Amino acid sequence: MASFAVSSHKSAAKVQQGSNKAGKFQSLPSVVVSRRGRFTVTERRVIANVASSIKEEWQVNLHSPSQEVLRADLPGLVTVEEVRALEAELDGGAGVEALRRFNKALRAVPADKWEAVLRPVFNELCFNLESFNPAFAACLLQVQRTIGVSDYVRRDMALKNLIQPLAGEYGMHNSQPQLKTHRELFADFFLSLFGYPLSQLLADSPAPAAAQLLYSQMMRDILGGGGHDNALAQASYALGYNLAIEYLADYEKTWMLDSFRDLNARVLKKDIDWIFLEVHAEGEAEHAAIGHNAVLNIVPTEHAPILRKAMADHDRDFAVFYNRMAELMEGH
Repeated sequence: MASFAVSSHKSAAKVQQGSNKAGKFQSLPSVVVSRRGRFTVTERRVIANVASSIKEEWQVNLHSPSQEVLRADLPGLVTVEEVRALEAELDGGAGVEALRRFNKALRAVPADKWEAVLRPVFNELCFNLESFNPAFAACLLQVQRTIGVSDYVRRDMALKNLIQPLAGEYGMHNSQPQLKTHRELFADFFLSLFGYPLSQLLADSPAPAAAQLLYSQMMRDILGGGGHDNALAQASYALGYNLAIEYLADYEKTWMLDSFRDLNARVLKKDIDWIFLEVHAEGEAEHAAIGHNAVLNIVPTEHAPILRKAMADHDRDFAVFYNRMAELMEGH
């Protein structure tokens, strides 16, 4: 039986993925980012996808607070230790537990009716995964709206971090031409799994109620600034929310990749286009590190409780969604 423990895995800050005629693992030297923000150099084994010629290679930039950001004449900022402690609360939270349940159910999908079981799940996931893009944009907006309230450099450095994951969703990476969007990659993954286009699923499926609910909750909370009136407090809430999204996504995509590979080996035995899941499994830890650094560049010390509330809010609603996804697969 699979065990989904709290992972200490590290993801590459530079990742290359593409076709390999031999279908073998590629071993790449890379700087890696752990959950706790430490950096080491290792050999990262990345499985190459033989079904697609797309190539993904990127280098993220992690902008930690500079001397200008930490000037003594400015209000104090939350510390690395405080933010790590908040991230650690997510390790034992409802979201991670719901992901364990989801992946356990995914690995138990019966061979004789896997398509019927997974179609409603993919209908929900299609909407859900795209819905994070407007959530990321809303977080950026809340930081931008502190113009005239927050420090010029602090605001700019927070945004310099935040823009990278959102741009990556549309195939834009540092020092690279624009590649496939993550929506295109998801459609490729779906086609290789089911054998027909994603558009066919969307045309004959009902509204994805669970994903729509989570989306409405995310936009309500982020754009509402956690109920705060002050622009900087609203931005602090949005930054905490963004960090929770990225931190939980590290668990989400890594476990999902492992579970779908297990399902393919056990049941499907297909030539799957894994790039969508590989890109996210390899990239979410660094996106969490980017969100971590965005927080450190602008959130005042007294806003630590606002960060905690935002992270807890997303953890709660994210857990409801993935528990529902597990329910769709259980009992078959």
